[in-house]
Amino acid sequence: MKKRRKEPLGVALLGMDERSCKLVTRFFRGPCEGFAEVVDEADARVDIIDTHFAHSDQLVENSLARSPQRAIIVLTSKATDPIDRDNLLYLTKPIKADEMMDAIDWANDISQGRIRRKPKPYFDRVKVSAFTPEPSASAKPAEPLLPELKAVATPVAVQPEKTPVAFKAAEQEKLIHLDEQHKRAKYSSAISVDEEDFNDFIGLVAEINVNDVNERYLAAYDPKKYYQGYVQFAYKSSLEKAQILQLSSSSWNPLVILPHSHEVWLDADDDILKKNACVWLDFGTMSITPIDKEIAQGMANLEKIQEMNAFLWKLALWTSKGRYPKAIDVDRPVYLKQWPDLTRYIVTPHALRIAGVLVNRGPDTMINVASMLAIELRYVYIFISAAHALGLAAQAKRQMDTIIQTTLPVTAPAKKGILNRIISKLRGM
Repeated sequence: MKKRRKEPLGVALLGMDERSCKLVTRFFRGPCEGFAEVVDEADARVDIIDTHFAHSDQLVENSLARSPQRAIIVLTSKATDPIDRDNLLYLTKPIKADEMMDAIDWANDISQGRIRRKPKPYFDRVKVSAFTPEPSASAKPAEPLLPELKAVATPVAVQPEKTPVAFKAAEQEKLIHLDEQHKRAKYSSAISVDEEDFNDFIGLVAEINVNDVNERYLAAYDPKKYYQGYVQFAYKSSLEKAQILQLSSSSWNPLVILPHSHEVWLDADDDILKKNACVWLDFGTMSITPIDKEIAQGMANLEKIQEMNAFLWKLALWTSKGRYPKAIDVDRPVYLKQWPDLTRYIVTPHALRIAGVLVNRGPDTMINVASMLAIELRYVYIFISAAHALGLAAQAKRQMDTIIQTTLPVTAPAKKGILNRIISKLRGM
């Protein structure tokens, strides 16, 4: 059980950029209920290091060499060989509030010199396989996006450290090899969008007022009619077949999907992607073809390679423009399966607050979430759109979902005896 403390535990965020530090600070204050606070390194009792950033390995070594020793929490989203030290704990991203609170509670004891077993090994916990949800018995098959490929279910979030179909070792050695330092450096830091910048950065749908509850049924969009739907389909196919695929269009630059590293290659900047995201596409102009590994090796331009989930997240934002996906019933509750890795994604207004409500309070309608937080509907719609594209958000409608609130059956009153009936009549007189 997590301990309540009068004062939060001071932690240092080593090697993280300013934006990531702000996100972690909000995470501690909100979902983590003030268990910890970010302080200067000299005043901290715990070091937190994210392997996403450069020189993280060196930072871990430096922290381990501290005297006196302090607890170290390493955040990672990739498979790695963990260092076995009593004061070192690994957490696999995306991290839930309960996991971080357990880790902070453990770190507090370690920092005070108390011997304690590490909490549940979140680093080794079983994850949902990428793009492989178990279909329910009554689930209807998804409609095909492209006629030449078999239809598949809606994908779920890519877990970078796990591939659903394992490559043969010999083949994997032939795939693109990039220096780990460069791979970390090639991803540009995600950005945070304020309310005043939302219209310029995301865009608007002129035909409807997405913030008007009375127009909520008009605020839906169908990803299958846009580039987003084809990208999701190509992701699924590439990961299932463990094959490098190219998504091509007569009016758009080719997208190459690298399933072994969960990355994509696109010869276009974000401004061009944003303009093409909201254009309706004809499936007759789209094609998916395999790419030889030798050809893919020639595409190892660091500036053009992006992480899969981050790419799909921003693509969904620009396609949505403040709308919600057609697959979601606006009048029914939605739920969030886990926290998105917002240290790598574009953070829309109130994204952390919306995630906090759905994770901590459970499923609710998008309209209720907006009302509870006193924010515009479009901020909830667009967050759900991006999370749904990654399989992190879904409709809470299955009977097996224990998170759904249920109404207890009304038990019929027991029959009264003769004496009770006589007393009841006397009282009624």
